[in-house]
Amino acid sequence: MSLVDGFIAGSVAGAAGLIVGHPFDTVKVRLQTCPSYQGVSHCFRRIVAEEGVRALLRGMAAPLASVSVMNAIFFGLYDNVLQNLDPNKDKPKISSAYIAGTLSGIAAGLVSGPVELIKCRLQVASKVSIIPTAKLTNRDIIRTIIEQDGLRGLTRGIEVTIYRELISCGLYFATYEAIIQFFRGEDKTLGELNPLHLLAAGGTAGMVSWGVNYPVDVVKSRIQIDGFRGPAIYTSSASCFRQLRSEVGWRGLYRGVTATLVRAFPTNAVMLPAYSITMTLLEGFRNHHLTYQ
Repeated sequence: MSLVDGFIAGSVAGAAGLIVGHPFDTVKVRLQTCPSYQGVSHCFRRIVAEEGVRALLRGMAAPLASVSVMNAIFFGLYDNVLQNLDPNKDKPKISSAYIAGTLSGIAAGLVSGPVELIKCRLQVASKVSIIPTAKLTNRDIIRTIIEQDGLRGLTRGIEVTIYRELISCGLYFATYEAIIQFFRGEDKTLGELNPLHLLAAGGTAGMVSWGVNYPVDVVKSRIQIDGFRGPAIYTSSASCFRQLRSEVGWRGLYRGVTATLVRAFPTNAVMLPAYSITMTLLEGFRNHHLTYQ
């Protein structure tokens, strides 16, 4: 896989996933950080009624701008590690897929940490009276962070973001590979599978990885908006987790999970097939071009 192909395919896959899933992500972050909402439908209705439909897309620019790099790293590293771990890349061991996914998740977390910070703060900005929300931009958020905490402030929550990604990516790829191998059986190739099999595998893998890992994402969101509304109250990710568990219990740590699971299936069902299809098209185009040179 060339760097250019990975960049293009990562862009297509990431954009497809973002467009499908970002409104649900906005609802998720609001539920995780704003106790005034009573549930998914109540949160959704209030955002639309009070701030308009565009508010559901607020914060999408930052991840959209970085999605090419992040997905090129994410998928590229996964493919390369898997090739080194397992000679049978066509039908690898599930443990190999898990290890490769975990390592790719660590790299993805390093890139996505600052991006998630900007996104989360934009998504809850209507609750903060610093700049009119309609005029608030990524640049405003970045400037505010640097003014408050210096350049180091842009790394706020990066440790728990990496932890979230290494858990979810390992689970995602292992689950996806297990489902694909189940559909393939003993004699089918990947190309012989029905596209619905790929969508089902991607969507289910996304739901499993997010469902298991959701409390970590709640802690990440809380850490990254901490200090945005006033003085910071958490000293670390561990202190945040302990305080939340004490205040709301395990059930509270799953607040907003419905929106996340609703988002996870279509987002992940679209993203991996979009990446695979784009890579196949690019490879076909290159081979066709070389043939006629």
